[in-house]
Amino acid sequence: MEGIDAIYFVANKDLLQTDDFSAVKPMKIAESNGASRYIMLSSAYSLEPNKWHSPAMADLMNYNIAKFFADNYLVKQTKLNYTILQAAALVDIPGTNKISLNDKARTKNSIQNVGATLAVILNHNSTINQVIKMSDGDTPIFGTLEGIQ
Repeated sequence: MEGIDAIYFVANKDLLQTDDFSAVKPMKIAESNGASRYIMLSSAYSLEPNKWHSPAMADLMNYNIAKFFADNYLVKQTKLNYTILQAAALVDIPGTNKISLNDKARTKNSIQNVGATLAVILNHNSTINQVIKMSDGDTPIFGTLEGIQ
């Protein structure tokens, strides 16, 4: 990974084994090789365990545990300029390139909108050291990310 400026971590398989330790390994490599950005695709409410027991979240318990571990490690154990994108439920529908963030986030995301948002995050310094909740919405992706504070 020598010479890389940014790393995206978007794995979502093998839950506890992949997301826990496989997320941490590239964080360590990124730091040791001077990468400045680490962009993590996470889960809605990954850092809020009190919300995991709702019926809508029940099937995601192991996934959220893995994301909680990885997200906390990124924020508290590294010096990387991170962005954690907490996506609502991924659905296989056409993207609109329009999203909602944080307190306006809803319950679904097209996979295409999540991918487009991840790509655009890198160009917005306002997303550095931010945890951003995201869903499909009404505002163009580029304009929405410009407003992050």
